[in-house]
Amino acid sequence: MTLRPYGLVLDGRLEPGLEVELDGSKIVQVRPHTGPPEPFVLSPGFVNAHSHLEYRGLQGAIREREFWPWIRAITELKKLQTPEEVMRDANLAVEENAAAGVALIWEHSDRPVSGRAMAAAGLAGRIFQETITFFAKEAPDEKLREVERRAAENAECFEGPVSPSPHAVYTVDSRTLRSFGSDPSPISIHLAESPAESEWTRRGKGPIADFYREQGVPFEPSGESVVRTAAEFGLLRPGSQAVHVCDADEDDVECLARSGVSVAHCPRSNLALGCPDAPVRELLDAGVRVGLGMDSPASSGPIDMFAEMRAALSAGKRREKPLSAEEVWRLATDRGASSLGVDGWRIEAGRETPLIRIEIPAARSVEDMILRCDPSHVAPIR
Repeated sequence: MTLRPYGLVLDGRLEPGLEVELDGSKIVQVRPHTGPPEPFVLSPGFVNAHSHLEYRGLQGAIREREFWPWIRAITELKKLQTPEEVMRDANLAVEENAAAGVALIWEHSDRPVSGRAMAAAGLAGRIFQETITFFAKEAPDEKLREVERRAAENAECFEGPVSPSPHAVYTVDSRTLRSFGSDPSPISIHLAESPAESEWTRRGKGPIADFYREQGVPFEPSGESVVRTAAEFGLLRPGSQAVHVCDADEDDVECLARSGVSVAHCPRSNLALGCPDAPVRELLDAGVRVGLGMDSPASSGPIDMFAEMRAALSAGKRREKPLSAEEVWRLATDRGASSLGVDGWRIEAGRETPLIRIEIPAARSVEDMILRCDPSHVAPIR
């Protein structure tokens, strides 16, 4: 099969005059046009570097627009959901990701539904079974066994890797964090999403500290930022992913770069919950691998990678440390895949990179596509 778009996206740039020959899913050749082009652009499929599929049914349901009240609200709303509702929500979110051009997902799963949903849609990726031991302070080992059972249930359906992973420093007890830190398996952890986290680890103050006291859970501030606290637990290493990293200073960025950890940038969720704009420019300049994640529909809103890319451009401009449109496109495609340990996510002979058609006439650049497109412009190529 020959695909003859008027432009290919190569290394984040819109390149005109090239066509692609496919043999099944394999790219055989990229060459100059041999016939008249059609009115679409061909790009590598999008990579959703951080997702919570099961929260699709909570989209628009939470009125809180600050980080900690939002966390408390979603915790309570989850208790009201039935397993059937959660499964339905995950299926819907997977369908919407696929329709939006997403071909690879790094998923955080609490309830054991994501594996079945991703397998049914044929979406590749990795599932991190969220571990939260805060409310199991008397018997964390029992909670860990439950997490392992849920991971096994996800793995029964899903061909990709599934493994337990800590949700966040503030939701997992220190013994369990050290256990994750001593295990070389890949993990993904929410980190420095809000200043409240470092307020808690540095000084034992703020809403997280207040919640610990309300629940009668003892804690000892580390005296360090939450990023450096996570490093002390051994959680930051090659193969680890830090999600959000909004509240990170220069020393934190250096710590992340030195550790070899990757970062998932979720700008729509960060903005919705009143979190700082993440220092993505500094992270990239320090050599940290960064991918773009759409996070939870309960915080980010509709599944739409173009909206996420627009939010990433806006966040950089607000900080006066902008990203180029080409850089942002790559965070959503090849660099996003590389941040997850998947290399070669390119339109190149010999690759089997998933491809998407973007039905938009006369786009002048990837920035033009980011500004003008939404999921209705996308058609995956199987």
